[in-house]
Amino acid sequence: MSDLILCGPCGNANNNKNAEKWCTVCTEGLCTDCEKVHKSIRTSRNHRLISIEDYRQIKDISSSLTCKDHDKQLELYCNTHDVAVCLCCVSSHHQTCTDIIPLRKAAENTKHSTALADLEDTLSRSLLNIQHIITDRAETLKNMDCQKQTIKATIIDTRARIKKKIDDLEQKLLLELDTKWRNCNSEATKRLNRLKKSERDLNCLKEQTSQLKSLASDIQVFLGTRQINEAVSKEVETAKNEIKSLFNYEIHLELQPSIMSFMHEMDQIGKIYDEKISISLPFNEGNVDQDIQLPVPEMKSIDSIHVKLKKRFNVKQKEDEEIWLSGCTMLQNGNLMIADYKGEGVLMEYSEDGQHLRNIPCSEPPFDLTVIDNDRIAVTYGHRKYIQILNTKNHIVERKVKFDKDCYGISYQANKLFIIIDDEIVILDIAGNVLITLTMDCRFYLETTVDRIYYNRDHTVHCISMTGEEIWVHKEKFLVSLGGITVDDHQNVLVADGESNSLIVIQHDGKTSKTLLSETDGLNRPTFLHYNKDNKTLLLCNEDGSVALFNVE
Repeated sequence: MSDLILCGPCGNANNNKNAEKWCTVCTEGLCTDCEKVHKSIRTSRNHRLISIEDYRQIKDISSSLTCKDHDKQLELYCNTHDVAVCLCCVSSHHQTCTDIIPLRKAAENTKHSTALADLEDTLSRSLLNIQHIITDRAETLKNMDCQKQTIKATIIDTRARIKKKIDDLEQKLLLELDTKWRNCNSEATKRLNRLKKSERDLNCLKEQTSQLKSLASDIQVFLGTRQINEAVSKEVETAKNEIKSLFNYEIHLELQPSIMSFMHEMDQIGKIYDEKISISLPFNEGNVDQDIQLPVPEMKSIDSIHVKLKKRFNVKQKEDEEIWLSGCTMLQNGNLMIADYKGEGVLMEYSEDGQHLRNIPCSEPPFDLTVIDNDRIAVTYGHRKYIQILNTKNHIVERKVKFDKDCYGISYQANKLFIIIDDEIVILDIAGNVLITLTMDCRFYLETTVDRIYYNRDHTVHCISMTGEEIWVHKEKFLVSLGGITVDDHQNVLVADGESNSLIVIQHDGKTSKTLLSETDGLNRPTFLHYNKDNKTLLLCNEDGSVALFNVE
């Protein structure tokens, strides 16, 4: 019964009735009758009401709207002291403060603030850091097992060569090995478990943040963000302290050099010892202390966007050879990587000035690609129904993931791969595990940002959330053969249309668009686009094998 939430107005009249709704402004429950009255009164008809089930999800993480010192409602916000206050606080402690504003005004646009975005980014980064460290620790345990097995094999081999005379010494040494290994394994496992606990705690905070953002009022988000920020900071500090005390263990065997000739005089074959090796694992922190009042920077209107040709060149191809430049990207060193779906099964690397640098061999002609980090790229192979993660330095295939359907466009974001597989968008982790499958009416290409997925189909361009909810759809009747799609650093979307030989930019809200380039600018059935946010450069590939680089201004 303690979990029951009663109607506030009825409770004031000594009539206990269960609440069906919760007013996030009045912070009290409402029964069905009181809800109707609440909606009919001018002062409360615009209050946000949520279901009691939704309120229970945020009840424990919502911030108190009552002053702890005076038991009054928090109505004001002091910018000088960065604190929410009641009217009594102003007269008692903030008489000289000149920048006190209404709390509701201070909390405006909190759900779209940089602070909340930074909190979500911090949680994602912290979880990613912890996951990387856990993977590293798990690999260390695996290496220790390998070391144990190698040493055990050496010991057994030595025993075979010196036969029965060394049986007792063999058992003694194996016992010492097991003891050392158990000690190292125990220590490493304890630290791994503590890191996993940090991961669980951060996941919990991330879930709470998501629920707070979705269900709570602006004031609750405003105050709740601070509380969660503090918890995240503590958890991150705990994880960092744990990382500082991490060591790698290596177990070695040291055989006596004269064992064969002097075995009758020896009391042991060798010595088992462990070695602690200091390591340095990076912990890439998010911006946890961002001021809550900073709004998200205003998006740039497409009216001011212009492109200027920087370089144009043709890729190398054999005479009379078919070509289809189906994918391209810019590496972190500034070079271009281009896929030819009708080529010989290589990825072509060019410099920004159009010089061919090398070919990276692939198992089949590649369709699309995306950069993961300095050394790795992910590649799709179209109708061959698989993707690969390639190391661009040693050309080794680090992972291959097979599917039952064709694999086309691919994008990398936040340690995840987003792939168009027939009429679905499949989201994988780097290990190749399927996390989410979104059923969408897609075509060939997609693009992602931190919180959005973009794809096109026929006359339309779609923007959806990471869970598949539609954000906007933009339709252009004259677009009939949409190809590549990319997004600039203001979330404006650029799409290429091979039929009309045009490059279109769509405003970040999906409401307006304009043509940036046409056939007169050298477009000849453009197939793919890539925008590099670091140097504001647009890479465009045409079906005929020509490539153009544009500065975006």
